[in-house]
Amino acid sequence: MDCDICHRGHDAQKLPFLCAVDARNSLYEGRMKILYAVLENEHLSKQVNDTSATNTKNSTNLSTVELSLAQQRMSEDRTDQILAAAERLREEIKAAREEIRGRKAALARRKADLAAVSDGLVQRRFKQQQELDKSAQVLRFRWAQAAEATANTRAFLCTEAIRLYGLRRAKKTSSGRYEYQLGKAPIIDPTAMDSSTPEAISTSLAHVAHILILICHYLSIRLPAEITLPHRDYPRPTIFNLNGSYQHSRASFPGFSGSSSSPSYQRETESQRIPRPRPLFVDKPLNQLAKEDPSAYSFFLEGVTLLAYNIAWLCCSQGVSIGDTSNFEDICSMGRNLYAFLLSASARDFRTVNTNATGWAPNGGEVAEEGRGNWLGRYTHGGTFYFLGSAEGTELIRTFKLPSPIKSADKLKKKLIGDAPTPDWEVLDDDAWKVEDLHPTSNATTVGAQGGAAKGSTTKTPSRSGSNGWTKVKHR
Repeated sequence: MDCDICHRGHDAQKLPFLCAVDARNSLYEGRMKILYAVLENEHLSKQVNDTSATNTKNSTNLSTVELSLAQQRMSEDRTDQILAAAERLREEIKAAREEIRGRKAALARRKADLAAVSDGLVQRRFKQQQELDKSAQVLRFRWAQAAEATANTRAFLCTEAIRLYGLRRAKKTSSGRYEYQLGKAPIIDPTAMDSSTPEAISTSLAHVAHILILICHYLSIRLPAEITLPHRDYPRPTIFNLNGSYQHSRASFPGFSGSSSSPSYQRETESQRIPRPRPLFVDKPLNQLAKEDPSAYSFFLEGVTLLAYNIAWLCCSQGVSIGDTSNFEDICSMGRNLYAFLLSASARDFRTVNTNATGWAPNGGEVAEEGRGNWLGRYTHGGTFYFLGSAEGTELIRTFKLPSPIKSADKLKKKLIGDAPTPDWEVLDDDAWKVEDLHPTSNATTVGAQGGAAKGSTTKTPSRSGSNGWTKVKHR
């Protein structure tokens, strides 16, 4: 290209730049190459971009396909699991149905067996109940027979013991009353024992206590008042009151020598409330004992009434009549009550056993009413058929309510004091005659009175105020 200024052709080798046109012309070829390069670059960039867009589109389509395939496989796996679970459920349902059918068959067989067994069950049950009742009635009847045989044995033992001990009844010639003897010694009458000697009283009470213990041992009966026979620690028979019986570990025996007489032992006895048994013996005449030791006298009378109370209670518990249970003299008649007990025991037939036992018929049925009859030896504390501690035994004891031994002892004391012999004349001491010295006219009478009093009585009583010389005691 020619320059417009110099009008020369441009030659890059030969001619240098003379002007801007030459410079422009020298740069034109390079600029064209750059332009071609830029265009080609743009073309190539476009191709690259197009290719990248195509590749990206293809990659997106491929990912979608792969995701779809994965989802398909997951769905297939889940479907397989569901089908397997459904198959298991079908198998379980089938097994459950088989089990239900088996159970139904078993229930049907059990129902059939139960129906077969239930045929006639009511009749069999009624028959078994009848057999059971019959066997129970037979056992009750045999039990009653055994109780009757035991009662006969007890009555026989009591009869033999009393006979061997020598219980006798003899009629007095003077008074017409019966006298009872036990062991060849008379049984004292508590209401008239003030006229007996101490030896006779002690011997009689010892015999009665001994035979009473034997009878209660054979009958297996516990008396209301506990009796203690002579033993190693105490050589005399004693008896406890009702409240102190069978409730003590040790006792303070009357007149016991040794440690019991010490003040410390007495204080211990009072603090522990150790029961004191009543003596069944006496060492002095009753009148002398009443004057010298009123406490021992009261204890002795209480012991006698407790012994009589035991005999009366024993007779009433065995169906032996003692008369009026509220009468003091009937209760205190120990000899008569023991003899009545012997007669009642002897009246039993020891050879046969009563087939009609108390409360039961021979077929085992209960008897609505029964006569009293002779039932000595039945009620006892050592058996269960006629147990005195049962409701029937308690009701039996209530039917013969006896008066309290304390009240009986008071009555006995009053009777003995009222029946005690008193002198018809008083014996006056020397001081009493001093009053008579003031009245010489009555000397003869006084001397006569003194002589009569000396003959009539040997006991002296103190002078009383208001008596002048001598006093005549009212005759009973």
